[in-house]
Amino acid sequence: MVKRTKIFVAITAAVISTSSLIVRTAEILDRRVVIIVPAVADDRLSPTREALTFWNETLRELRLKTKLVEQALIVASADTRAYENYAQQLWRQAGRLSSEQPGPKAPRELLDIDGEIVVFLSKQRLMSFAWPVGKTQKYFVAIGTRPSDPQENPANIHNVIAHELGHALGLTHSRNPMALMCSPCRSFVIGSYEKRFLPLTAEDRSRLSELYR
Repeated sequence: MVKRTKIFVAITAAVISTSSLIVRTAEILDRRVVIIVPAVADDRLSPTREALTFWNETLRELRLKTKLVEQALIVASADTRAYENYAQQLWRQAGRLSSEQPGPKAPRELLDIDGEIVVFLSKQRLMSFAWPVGKTQKYFVAIGTRPSDPQENPANIHNVIAHELGHALGLTHSRNPMALMCSPCRSFVIGSYEKRFLPLTAEDRSRLSELYR
């Protein structure tokens, strides 16, 4: 149990600094999501889609005008190396970048994708994160894979992906360990929660309403 706790704390802490997050949502209602997977059978694909459903239900409950729309599913992309390199470059600078800084240059292949949120299911053992791509309206959400990672507990990977999508929607970290946007997060908390996804705080809901009303 202690080992699992440490792993999940590391993964959710891997969101590259969003304390000064710049959210660029003004003219976008539907957020088009492109999912890039190494294989259709990837165990993270179904949790990704469930996380999209969770957010759409939440946005609808808040009576907001936006929703997340799966624009495309790209399997075994010929551009995977470019995405993997970019994910690795960002991860190596984790904790040293804020979203106000440009960070590594985004690859052309990523910039050319027609969508506002790109969810990349990486083959690397990196920790998951969300990152705003330059001065565009695009977010790059990288979901890594690690030995004995949250996929060992299905509830954890759902929450990791939903957590990162929350950043792409404009939410920052919460100190509440029982909240979806928690930082740090702990596996035993998630495992003890009776529902599929951890809840949002009142502050999270207010923030979403402010952004998308």
